[in-house]
Amino acid sequence: MKEHFVVSPNLPNSKVTLLLLSGEYPQFGRKLCQMEIRTILTQPSENLPFPVRYHSDMQCCYLGNGRAVIAAGESELRQQLNYFDIQTILTESQPDKEYPRDAGCNVLQIEERLFCNPKSTDNIILREMEQNKISMYRVSQGYSRCSVAVIDANSVITADPGMAKIMKQAGLEVLEIQSGHIRLPGYDYGFIGGCCGLIAADQLAFTGSLKFHPDGERIKQFLLQCGVSCVELTNEPLLDIGGLIPIKERSE
Repeated sequence: MKEHFVVSPNLPNSKVTLLLLSGEYPQFGRKLCQMEIRTILTQPSENLPFPVRYHSDMQCCYLGNGRAVIAAGESELRQQLNYFDIQTILTESQPDKEYPRDAGCNVLQIEERLFCNPKSTDNIILREMEQNKISMYRVSQGYSRCSVAVIDANSVITADPGMAKIMKQAGLEVLEIQSGHIRLPGYDYGFIGGCCGLIAADQLAFTGSLKFHPDGERIKQFLLQCGVSCVELTNEPLLDIGGLIPIKERSE
């Protein structure tokens, strides 16, 4: 099988062959393996808040083309990524358990647009984006990646009204949903971006079933309009695990 790195973060062009996701719930890795998708599973971080200690979007910012920024202190994750020939850069600051200092890697890139709170984003990521001429849209949400589900280059889903407003201004089509109804043990609720990720250009995988979400049918209809099918990895309520980050995909 020939494969190459996903060029544009969060947006594979073909079937994904390698994903980064939380190691806290190995059942998702096993399910993806049955779908011929290899996984890199995170280990618990001592530097992050306990409920999100495994979350991939808190430990890593994938830049595309086989490059990633890794939270300082996550040496095991860095070794795993290097094993798959991913070039890694450490964050300037080591995260800690208090917001916003835990959110240095949690930024949302959609092609040439970056949505982030620059006050919480690590300086290394900001410099990388500036060097690559990625336009920054300032938002107040420090967890911009986990608060948004990326459907395609022009379509997203979020429950965050502030994110929705800025993304609409950036020219994106936004489906706004109700907040809550996504599990994240230790917090009142999780976010939509933390419970899903594209596993192909036309397939969005969820950690649970949309039937447990009050906007589940609206989400399915929105996906259908975008030409994207819904893959439910379990028949349980949605669970925020820090998202599924596509790293490699099949070469066409």
